[in-house]
Amino acid sequence: ITKLRDMLYLDLGLEAQMRLMAERSVGVIDQVEPNTRTRALALWVSFAMENLVYNSAPGVGAMQCQRETRESDELKAVLRDWAQLNEEAHNGYGGDWTTRAMSVVERMRRAMGQVVDRVQDQMQSKAEYLGYGLCERTPEKIPEKWSITLFSEELVRGGGCSFVLSSFLRKLDKALRNQGGGQMWQIISQGDPGAKGYLKQVPDLMSVQAETFDRPTILLASSLSGEEEVPPGVVGVITPDAPDVLAHISVRARNLKVLFATCFDADEFESLARFVGKKVHCALLGNRVTVDEISSEFGGSDEEAGMDQVENAMGDLKIDLPAPALFSTYALAESAVDPEATPKRFGAKSTNIVHSRRTLPEWIQTPRSAVIPFGVFEEVMAHPANADIAVEYERLVKDELHSKDVMHVLEKLKACIKRLQAPEEMCIAVKSALVDSEIITEGQLDGAEWEQAYMALKGVWASKWNDRAYYSCKKARIGVEFVQMAVLVQRLVEAEYAFVIHTVNPSNDDAAYMYAEVVVGLGETLVGNFPGRALGFQMRKDCSQGPEVQSLPSKSSALFGGGLIFRSDSNGEDLPGFAGAGLYDSIPMVTNSEKTVQYHNERLVVDKSFADDLMRGICKIAVDVEMAYGGVPQDIEGCYKDGKFYVVQTRPQV
Repeated sequence: ITKLRDMLYLDLGLEAQMRLMAERSVGVIDQVEPNTRTRALALWVSFAMENLVYNSAPGVGAMQCQRETRESDELKAVLRDWAQLNEEAHNGYGGDWTTRAMSVVERMRRAMGQVVDRVQDQMQSKAEYLGYGLCERTPEKIPEKWSITLFSEELVRGGGCSFVLSSFLRKLDKALRNQGGGQMWQIISQGDPGAKGYLKQVPDLMSVQAETFDRPTILLASSLSGEEEVPPGVVGVITPDAPDVLAHISVRARNLKVLFATCFDADEFESLARFVGKKVHCALLGNRVTVDEISSEFGGSDEEAGMDQVENAMGDLKIDLPAPALFSTYALAESAVDPEATPKRFGAKSTNIVHSRRTLPEWIQTPRSAVIPFGVFEEVMAHPANADIAVEYERLVKDELHSKDVMHVLEKLKACIKRLQAPEEMCIAVKSALVDSEIITEGQLDGAEWEQAYMALKGVWASKWNDRAYYSCKKARIGVEFVQMAVLVQRLVEAEYAFVIHTVNPSNDDAAYMYAEVVVGLGETLVGNFPGRALGFQMRKDCSQGPEVQSLPSKSSALFGGGLIFRSDSNGEDLPGFAGAGLYDSIPMVTNSEKTVQYHNERLVVDKSFADDLMRGICKIAVDVEMAYGGVPQDIEGCYKDGKFYVVQTRPQV
């Protein structure tokens, strides 16, 4: 016990000494020559990161929870990536060193934030229990209750390793960007262009999802996930987070002509808080956004014009939901899917993938598919075995859907769907269609496998009631209760890399360039906007120039797996002018495995020749698919495996 106590005191002493030395360095490091300063900051970040790993990720033990294990893996992966970069730095900062360093810094900051959040979650509830308990018995000992509410925050700030790392990361981020590692701003959607409105600060975009703003509002959002909707009345969003350019919210912002920009400079982002509550003009100046207070004359016609911005964007869409389809059959094999047939028994996703299989060049692979068409969900709900569920479901839709507690109602609707029993004839028909489409063989999908498949199918049906789908449909004046859901069934390609392509660069609408984002493993980390950035690049479609990399990958996780996947194919997505993609779920029958990515030995990052060939192949896909669809710009999802390229779905680009 004595030795253990001595070790703890030694650890605390070393921690305090490191913080003291770090604080001295932070105060003078700005006076150093730029290259030397970057080198010194990189070394300090190495020391602080290694210290954080020792303190927060000592290893994996029997008592360690899954969350801590993921944190441990992430911290160690980031440290290995950074160690490799430091080794290379001995030879100078040439080539793309600063760009690669910037991607690791972004990931490091995210990993540190996860540790800080865990510590605060674990400590704050205990601090409040003890603090308020002491207040009742000995109030004189805790005269100021703010010390209780801020306890965990002050604990983190005074804890040494995370505070030291945060201090140096802030300065290193700016130093790397000044040396060409990245821009201070990223403009994801140009707005109208720019935006005028009242600046409002929010902790995260999800916290205002259900709000409607009665005057043009620009949100200063400290965080976002990428899956949110832009609330009505919002004409601009500024955030320090960097969602993928092709994330759901990015597409929606461009669709609505809402300014959407990332400010990477922490000091500048924090300084924007001085405009909160004031009327501001956000203007585009090159690759950055300038924010200026505007005179009190802003109002009247100007303010009405600001409020009309989103209304006009949505009004121009002329969104009409197709007429509901009646039940015809439980399942369609691929050979029975006629893209030209009317009335439509399935959505645009099924139409497009069958069209692609029949028209794309042979070098582009496409997976076989079968369809569970419109009307099947309604037929299953009407089955006698589901009579009680049907009554509850109808009551929720008619009487409670538009209540104040809409989130609770949406969850109850999804729970109803997941309790549905499958008619025996449906089970037989679905298996037969999958066999006829050569997706499975006879005898597969029996017993427990069928139950897994049916649960995935019901999950897709239930995604009709996702909160993001509800708010998106509400804003577009689409009655969500009238949305019908078909389901496209495919065998999941066990991808090495996945990508999403916009055949016209979405950031500037330049039709001469395509833009794509690439991730390791399956595409869910991209379309689901997992934390971190994808490899983003643009390239001229005439191939007269090579690919221009705009962001290097920093996503923490990659997903791997195979088996069947059930993809949403509703009549409320892929409508002309409406970015409905991503509102509903695609669910694999077997849960994918998640692995922590280490980019220091990842071929996509370290093998320049391979990465160049991959990007050129993706550009060729953009050209060939766009041509196959008559020159209409396309939003394409695909993947790469064993030297072959696959297109798993395509839709008109919005």
